[in-house]
Amino acid sequence: MLPDYISSESPKSPKPTELERLQAEGIRAFRTDRPRNPPLIFSIKPIVAWIETRLIELLREVFPEARAAFNPVFIHLPADGCRLTELAAKADMTKQAMSEIVEELIDLGYLARFPDPSDKRAKIILRTDAGLELHQHALTAFSRIETELAEMFGPPTMGNLRKAAMEGAAAIQKPT
Repeated sequence: MLPDYISSESPKSPKPTELERLQAEGIRAFRTDRPRNPPLIFSIKPIVAWIETRLIELLREVFPEARAAFNPVFIHLPADGCRLTELAAKADMTKQAMSEIVEELIDLGYLARFPDPSDKRAKIILRTDAGLELHQHALTAFSRIETELAEMFGPPTMGNLRKAAMEGAAAIQKPT
């Protein structure tokens, strides 16, 4: 019998590792099970990410400390303020995570904490004058962002996108 390296028979290929097997299965699944149209979120997410990134860029012109981590606070904080627990719940965050962000914004002077008149143990968080000024800058930034999007997409597409988004948001928020 000849040694394997001289044998005319091809040597058996080694059994693939679990990593190699799963990689091959993943590639096969992605190639064969791909939907004709990608899931909607794959189209929406890049637009939302671009808007959020652009917002931070524009806010940094007046608010150098701006970070995307602050967005949940400013998006969900009502004009008349609220308790930390309410704010965390609205933002779908833990109280601890929200507390860290709120503390940083208080230290930066954009938020303040006051005793809740209805419960002396609780605190109400609201925007300071600097926070209200920042809110106005954010509204201006959003207007600029929408102008930039309209230039990129074209006004008809931007109008259709806005209409579809508003109708979609209204439809999913309807009570069932």
